[in-house]
Amino acid sequence: MPIMPAVAAPQTPKPIGLARAAICLVQGVLLYLLFADKAFTDPLIHTAALLACGLVPVVAISGLGNLRPAMLGLWSAVAAIVLTMIGMHAAWRETLLLEVPAITPKWPPMLALVCFFSLIILFIAHSLVLSAAHDRRRLASYATHFDIAWKLFIQLAFSVFFTGALYLAMWLGASLFNLVKIGFLTELMKSSAFLNPLLACAFACALHLTDVRPAIVHGIRGLLLVLMSWLLPVATPLIGGFILCLPFTGLDALWATRHATVALLAAVALLVVLINAAWQNGEMGDSVAPVLRLCARIACVLLLPLTAIAIYALGLRVADHGWTSDRIFAAAALLVASFYALGYIYAAIDKGAWLRRVAPVNLAAAYAAIAVLLALLSPLADPDRIAVNSQIARLESGAVSASEFDYRFLKRQSKRYGAAALLKLKEGKTGPQATLAAEHATRILAESDDYNMFEQYTVKPAQLAMWPASASLPASFPRSDWKRNTGVPPCLIEAQGRCDVFLIDFDADGKNEILMTAIGAFSAPVVFSQAPEGKWTLSARLHGMVQCPLFVDTLKRGDYKLVAPRTRQIEIAGVPLRMETVGAQSLGSCNDLINAVNAAKPPKE
Repeated sequence: MPIMPAVAAPQTPKPIGLARAAICLVQGVLLYLLFADKAFTDPLIHTAALLACGLVPVVAISGLGNLRPAMLGLWSAVAAIVLTMIGMHAAWRETLLLEVPAITPKWPPMLALVCFFSLIILFIAHSLVLSAAHDRRRLASYATHFDIAWKLFIQLAFSVFFTGALYLAMWLGASLFNLVKIGFLTELMKSSAFLNPLLACAFACALHLTDVRPAIVHGIRGLLLVLMSWLLPVATPLIGGFILCLPFTGLDALWATRHATVALLAAVALLVVLINAAWQNGEMGDSVAPVLRLCARIACVLLLPLTAIAIYALGLRVADHGWTSDRIFAAAALLVASFYALGYIYAAIDKGAWLRRVAPVNLAAAYAAIAVLLALLSPLADPDRIAVNSQIARLESGAVSASEFDYRFLKRQSKRYGAAALLKLKEGKTGPQATLAAEHATRILAESDDYNMFEQYTVKPAQLAMWPASASLPASFPRSDWKRNTGVPPCLIEAQGRCDVFLIDFDADGKNEILMTAIGAFSAPVVFSQAPEGKWTLSARLHGMVQCPLFVDTLKRGDYKLVAPRTRQIEIAGVPLRMETVGAQSLGSCNDLINAVNAAKPPKE
């Protein structure tokens, strides 16, 4: 049954609405000045200004009427200072040290991720501040935290929806006027001086309306939580069945996907959300359906093995290849997941009220998430800094040879930390392989920054699995200089890629073509052919057989045959005309292949 909100609806006098409108107008003007390069033009503070102008006014608008003026001013100032520091670090870490003079880009490549993480930090912190102010104590009750956090989430979601809907409506109106050759609205929509204040006001109005109509927000929240809670009896058996299968299937298939950690983290996040949808603020008690209570307890237990397997998977990758930025982000997510896993299993074994220990775990995890995200967005745990230190340590210890070390990672993928490390390697004073590493570092530093240089990766023999095993790749097949974004398999352009390779004479000319299928990557099988002058080129692609294990297994068994085309092609001006034979069965997808194989099997007696 639905529960009443723990937070009473505050009275919102008219001056608060006017103040919110004024704040949004100031925000719109500041954003216009920012994007028009009429203010905050220093690249080092450009990102900081965007974060502060985009997020601090939202804090002020939401806090009006809910926080005392002095508290609102203090909290807004703290938020502005933190966001400014985050933005300045985001720009500083992107500085191109190898340029003379050093250049700081106007918009950091990781700007979207920085904004997303900053939004999460501010959302959690703002919910905690509003809750403490409502209960007039430093640590509010969990019921207050629950109600305010969900109210704020729904307010933001509907405000974004309303702002987007207004933008689309304006563009629709502009399109209609264009039909009768009236283009003033189109030109107006292209002006940031008009658009930024308009969208800022729309967002603020939506936030204000949802604040003065809390009953609507509460009703939406209740419906959403009820619907989500009934996904728990679906997700729990599925994820539980997956875990029970692992002792029989082994972990090799899981590791082969190369994204096991991400998938497991997604499962953890799903269970945490669904458990909280069923438990809500803890006051539901026995009114919750027994099946939901049982599934919630089981789901709490499932979090621990999921997190443990994800940690093990990440540990294997780190042990083999060291830390990278992506692995640092995964480790940060696993740290927060561990809070939930250990805390929820502690709640599940409690014999008291149903999952009563979830409340302190959620609060502890909220503070942990803020701390982890702040560390990631600061020099303290900057993913690129840790990744560079890890890779340099592997080079110094001999875990990776100087000839196989990825120097381009330092130059182009690890921001100023990698550039600084590369310049240090050039000095020839780092580790037992210092001389050879210095030679490679000098060569990489002298390379042009042309994008094609980045693509000159040399394929390692261990990346290619030949079928049959006695076969060997033709010596004339190039192992480097394959270009990205041309459809070639990942094994030809990056160190992590692996491929199965089959030598097949497709055109019956006495020379084998090369069929490559990517292992654990979403890449279509491709065929390489050798021209009379000896050059190998990509000649065919099988889009329907992307990630199709049955197709690859069939090739490995040799259970196939080569057939000539049933009809000859028509050639016009030297170009063949593609024909699709009507009524002929073809294998356009992996499912078609599976159905065809099953249909070809003899019936069981």
